[in-house]
Amino acid sequence: MRLEGITKHFPGVLANDRINLDCRKGEVLGLLGENGAGKTTLMNILYGLYQPDSGQIFINGEQVKIESPAKAIRLGIGMVHQHFMLVETLTALENVILGIPSDHAPVLDLAPARSRLLNLCDEYGLHVDPATEVWRLPWGSNSGWKS
Repeated sequence: MRLEGITKHFPGVLANDRINLDCRKGEVLGLLGENGAGKTTLMNILYGLYQPDSGQIFINGEQVKIESPAKAIRLGIGMVHQHFMLVETLTALENVILGIPSDHAPVLDLAPARSRLLNLCDEYGLHVDPATEVWRLPWGSNSGWKS
């Protein structure tokens, strides 16, 4: 993955100014900087949440345009957000399957996904009720529901 000359402006703010970044397969790269340095903006560009004002993105040596997170995922790019990126009015289960194609679209087949989520909760000792709306879930706590 290579970024060349990535620039991003917001009203009154130059968030990224001609950023170059190169990360090769198998490398682990850390971005460090002060609050407001543009780290999150750069990652949001790489993940397709923002579009750069200028610059290019290359994946495996080929120039790409990443218009959406779905495109980023197809290119093998994942992102763990520093802030919650959940739909608060949906259930925990609905947030987990959000964006996964359904064989029965537009109807979601929740039963297999619920079963898989419950198995993962048991395997990893998570305490999440799949039917609970996200806004009702406790933050960072092991208290709460357990199957």
